[in-house]
Amino acid sequence: MGHLQDRQTQLSLRRLCKLTAVRRSTVYEVRKGTDRFQSGRHTDETIIAMMKKVRATHQTWGFRLVFNHLKHVKSEQIGKARAYKLYQVAKMSLHKTPKKPRIKRDYQELLPPKHINEGWAMDFLSEWVIGEKQQAVRIINIADECSRKDLWIEAAFSITAKQLTDILDKLKELRGRPRYIRCDNGPEFISQTLQLWAVNNNVELRFIQPGKPTQNGIIERLNGTARRECLNLNWFNSLEEVNELLENWYKAYNFDRPHSRLKYKTPAAFEKANQNLCFKLVPANGG
Repeated sequence: MGHLQDRQTQLSLRRLCKLTAVRRSTVYEVRKGTDRFQSGRHTDETIIAMMKKVRATHQTWGFRLVFNHLKHVKSEQIGKARAYKLYQVAKMSLHKTPKKPRIKRDYQELLPPKHINEGWAMDFLSEWVIGEKQQAVRIINIADECSRKDLWIEAAFSITAKQLTDILDKLKELRGRPRYIRCDNGPEFISQTLQLWAVNNNVELRFIQPGKPTQNGIIERLNGTARRECLNLNWFNSLEEVNELLENWYKAYNFDRPHSRLKYKTPAAFEKANQNLCFKLVPANGG
């Protein structure tokens, strides 16, 4: 291009490049020490690998933090525009928050057992205590699916998986072990603590499908009755007051309230009249 400029002095470099179909950028010398020159030291694959290495350690860092970490902490001379383009090519964007995969459960039809104590159902309710702190309260409710008897209802500020297994141990001492327990996919129910308890006691955990509370309809109905006949009728000033009123309702539900599914017998009367239907299990130790 230099010899053409010497011959055609009346034409500018822009005009000469256009007539000869030569890119002007190829005519100019790239100055050493510029970002463009330094970027050429790394291949695209190397830059992507470096960014992915940073992302592997800092999973929540976006492009700005990843780029400046490489530039200022690792002293890597990489062009920002080039790095961002490779960042997009590698699909490293964090615009969408990653979500946990949904729990998948097989459909299980709600068929009540034919024997008392063969199957239990359990679920949580939420309530709160008025006062200075206005603390939230969790209520565990456990029912026998055959007799519809409310086996356990208790309120606490928090109920851990360990506390839940302690309650199940107390029920096991009173009634023996069921063949299965039906529940949803709450954190206490899917915990390793409850899984281990179920294995050690030879009890099957039957999980309903997520978002399908009707698959645990017996305990859902019991929860609705407890809320309608007790919780919605009272304001609670303390946790002790919640448990006191729940205990009174528990006695009335099991011993005084007729149940349509039991031909208007109370759950306690149904169990007493059908003791021959009681489901028996061999102890876990085989004795």
